[in-house]
Amino acid sequence: MRLALMLAGTMLAGAAWGQNLTEYGAAAAGGSVGGASGRKVSDGINSIFDKVSGTAGKASTTDKPAPKPPTAKQQPALEVSPGVPKADSGDVPPPPESHATVRKAPVATVPPPVLTLAEVAPVAPPPPPPPQMTADDLKQVTPGTSREDVLKLGEPSARIAMIEDGHLVEVFNYIAHGENLGRVRLTDGAVASVQAH
Repeated sequence: MRLALMLAGTMLAGAAWGQNLTEYGAAAAGGSVGGASGRKVSDGINSIFDKVSGTAGKASTTDKPAPKPPTAKQQPALEVSPGVPKADSGDVPPPPESHATVRKAPVATVPPPVLTLAEVAPVAPPPPPPPQMTADDLKQVTPGTSREDVLKLGEPSARIAMIEDGHLVEVFNYIAHGENLGRVRLTDGAVASVQAH
């Protein structure tokens, strides 16, 4: 198998080398043919230029009268102006020549005013601290007192809410200065029981 691959590689290399030699020979033959025919073309072009040069030389040596300047009757149909109006153009004075450049005045940029937080949104004074439930206040709470009235006496330290037999039950625990004051149990928004310590 290896030998077959080596033979195939050698045959391909030989074919490529033969192809290269053939192309080189064709290019050399074409160059010599082109060189021979190119010489004839070059000789023909040179003879044409010689004839043109001779004709131009003869034309320059013949005596022809110079063209006459145009008379008043032979004014050109179109006169090209240099771009500056003439003084006798209908008594209209030419515009003054101006070399001044137009400069734009710098736009004055006014920085936006710096506002303090108090100017942007006036700060309202903080609300008073919520009332603290005391032991005496807790003793005044009786069954039937509304939830809102209990909360007016002070916010509980902890709240628990749950549903029992279809009723909302809330338990408020009160602690002040690390001391457990007691517990209020509410059912459907009204005080059901009070445990004061």
